[in-house]
Parts: sequence; C-alpha cells; structure tokens
Amino acid sequence: MLRRFVLAAALLAAAAGPSLAQGCDTRFTLRNNSGATVNEFYFGPSSRPDWGRDRLGENVVAPGRAVNYTPGGRGGSYDFKIVWANGENAELMRVNICETSEIVATRSGIEAR
Repeated sequence: MLRRFVLAAALLAAAAGPSLAQGCDTRFTLRNNSGATVNEFYFGPSSRPDWGRDRLGENVVAPGRAVNYTPGGRGGSYDFKIVWANGENAELMRVNICETSEIVATRSGIEAR
C-alpha cells in the first residue's frame, strides 16, 4: 500500500511539471513606461539586507524599452528599486516573484504585473 502511495505521489509531481518539482518560474521583464530613462535597476530576495549590484551595469533602459531577467533562485518575496536619469528613485517591496511576469516603471513609480 505504501509503495502505491509513493508511486502515485511521484507520478503526480511529474505530471504537475516544473512548477512543483523545481520551484516556480522566476523570469520577468523590466518594462520602462515612465517616459524617462532608467539608469539603475536593483532586485533581490526581500530577506537580503542590501540592494547588491546594479543589474543594468553600463546599460540603461530608454523609455518604451524592456529588458528580460531570470533571477534563477527559488520563488518568494523580492524587492525592486529603479533609479532614473535625474536621480529620483522608486522602490517596490515584497513582490511574489512566482506571480509576477513584469516589473513596470511608470510615471508614478514601479508596479508588479
């Protein structure tokens, strides 16, 4: 009986696909709908005490453009920060990365969609 249960559980996990077997899909797109250039972009798990490195490096995200990211970790809460060319910044905290496919810079801040 136990053997059948273990086999059934394994088949169920395999049928569920990568979402249960390997965590969630953490890929997302940073989309700049703000009308201004984004010079810096930071993100990481909410449990992290600092912002880490600028994920754009030497690049920028011009208005109307987008950049794709694959954080490659497990799901959970992530924090995001953007800095525009004029030095203003916006933060978005505790976003469930498993339920988000876009981080959008808008005229009034950042949104998760």
